[in-house]
Amino acid sequence: MANFVLAGMLAAAVTASPAPTASVKVSGGSVAGLAMADGSTIYYGIPYAAAPAGERRWKPPAERAPWSGVLDARKPASACVQENVGWNGDFLAGASEDCLSLSIRAPAAGKTRLPVLVYIHGGANSAAGAGNMAEDAIHREGVVMVRIQYRLGLFGFMGLDALREESPNKSSGNYALMDQIAALKWIKTNIAAFGGDPGNITISGNSSGAFDALLLTISPLAKGLFQKAILQAAAPGASMTAQQNEEVGKVVLERLKLPQGAAGLAQLRALPAETVIKAGLKLPLRAGIDPSFLWGQQVVDGYVLPYAYHEAYARGAGRGIAIIIGSNRQELGADRKPAVIPAMLASAFGVQAGAARALYGDDARLGSIPTQLMTDMWFRCPVTWLTSRMLKATPKVWRYEFGFGVPGSGRPPEHTSEMHYVYNAVPAAAVEGAWAPLQRYWANFLRKGDPNGSGLPPWPAMGPRAVYLSVAPEGIAAGEGLRSAICELMYKERDYPASPVAPG
Repeated sequence: MANFVLAGMLAAAVTASPAPTASVKVSGGSVAGLAMADGSTIYYGIPYAAAPAGERRWKPPAERAPWSGVLDARKPASACVQENVGWNGDFLAGASEDCLSLSIRAPAAGKTRLPVLVYIHGGANSAAGAGNMAEDAIHREGVVMVRIQYRLGLFGFMGLDALREESPNKSSGNYALMDQIAALKWIKTNIAAFGGDPGNITISGNSSGAFDALLLTISPLAKGLFQKAILQAAAPGASMTAQQNEEVGKVVLERLKLPQGAAGLAQLRALPAETVIKAGLKLPLRAGIDPSFLWGQQVVDGYVLPYAYHEAYARGAGRGIAIIIGSNRQELGADRKPAVIPAMLASAFGVQAGAARALYGDDARLGSIPTQLMTDMWFRCPVTWLTSRMLKATPKVWRYEFGFGVPGSGRPPEHTSEMHYVYNAVPAAAVEGAWAPLQRYWANFLRKGDPNGSGLPPWPAMGPRAVYLSVAPEGIAAGEGLRSAICELMYKERDYPASPVAPG
C-alpha cells in the first residue's frame, strides 16, 4: 500500500509512428494505435466510461457518448486527478477527471484468440495511472495486455450519507471498484477486436492494485467478468462499515465549511478538483489503522461488497476462480529504526507482543526486524489467512514468495521488485539462474489456469499443507508453512485481516 508503483519504474519515451495503424472498431467508435517494432500495437487511452466530473462525481460510471472519426490512441492517456505524494509527478502533469480509460498492447494478429491480462495499477489507491506500455514485454508470450485507470483517493472511495440517500442501490463509496468493473465489461465486449479471448481473462495488480483485484474476486457485481486472478503483494486492509466510511466524508465537508446533506454534496461537486483533494489530505483514521491504508480498506457498502472477507468466503465468494497470490521476501520497513520495534510488535500482535519478540532476530535473507515485522503484518500473514479461506471456494490456489531484488541494483527484494521479472523482457546478457522466470509462470497461468510448464521447477497448488513456491537467487523450490508460527500468533487474538500501524 506504500508509495511505490510499477508505472514509475517502466516510464519510457514514446515515439509516435508517422501515421496511425489501421483503425479498430470498438464500443463508441474507432481507434488507431501505435505500431511497435516487434509487430505489436499499443492503443492508449481508449475511454470505457464518461468523465466522472461535475454532477457525475461520486456516481457509478456512465456510458461514454460515441465519438466521431478515428480516435488517435498513440500517446499515453492523462491520469486521474490525484494528490501529490512525491513520486507521482509524471502522473500529476495533465491529470484530469476525464480519465476513465484503458490501454492495450496486442501482439500481431493470429488465427487463435489470445489470453487477456488486465492490470490494475498500484499507488495506495490515491496515485499513479496506466502509464506507458513501451517497455512491456509479456505480450510476446502471446498475451493481450490491458491496463486500466480508475478514480483515485476520495473521488474513488469516499462515502457520504447524502450519496447513499440518492443512490438507487442505497450505497456509497467504492466508485473506483465500479470503474474497474465497468472496464472489465468493456473488455469482455471489445477485446476480441484486438485478438483477445473474452472467455479467458485474468485480472492482476500489485500492492493496492492487487488489493482491488482481491475485492473484485468477492464482489457479486464482477462475477463472470474474469476467470483468474494474480495478486502480487496485496495488503488486505481491515474491513470498515459504510457508516465508518461516511464519517470520513463528513470531515471533508466540515473542512470546506459546507453543510451536511444534499446541499453540501451539490456544492462539493461544483468545487475544483484541486480544492477537494486538499480537503482530503491527512484525514482521520480509526484507531489502529496505518495512514497508508486510508483508501486501502474494504468498505462493506452492501452493494459492490455486501460482506466482509470472512462472511463473503463463507457464502462461497470466489468459487472456481484460479488464483496466484504472494509477496516479496522483503517488502517494506527497511527505513524503520530499531527503536520502533516494541511499538510495531504491539501493533501487530497486541497482548502476544512479548511472545512474538522471541520469534524475531536479525536475518540476512529476511532483512531487519522492522522489515520482517512490516512484511509479516501487512503481506505474509494476511495472505496465509486469505488463502485458508480461498481454498474453501477453489482448489486452484498457488502461493509464492519472491526473493530477487531489482535487476542490477544489488539490493535485496523490496516492494514492486518482482514487476521487472513479470513484465520486462529477459536481457540478452542474463545469466541462467540470475533472472527469475516469473513471466513464464504467469504466461502459463494466463493460458491454462496453471503456472506449471515445460522447463520450469514444479509449483504445487496449495492444498491443506499450505505449500508455497520460493523464487530466490539461491534456487526455486517448494516449501511449506511460510512463517507459520508467527502468523498463528498474530491471528491468535483476531481472526480477520487488519491494517496495523507501522510507526516510524
